[in-house]
Amino acid sequence: MIPEATKARFAREVAKYPADQRQSAVMACLAIVQQDLGHVSVESEREVADYLGMPPWRCMR
Repeated sequence: MIPEATKARFAREVAKYPADQRQSAVMACLAIVQQDLGHVSVESEREVADYLGMPPWRCMR
């Protein structure tokens, strides 16, 4: 589970894009997960996809 503090960082990245392009923040959000948690798990990829409102396969390696 991604902590709320990490999701707050996501929000700052998402705010840089128009509302209809929030998915553009995907790489920044995945980088934040790696910085905060030390790795990016499949579950983290799914949570980022959920947060951004995109299909999970678009976040996965």
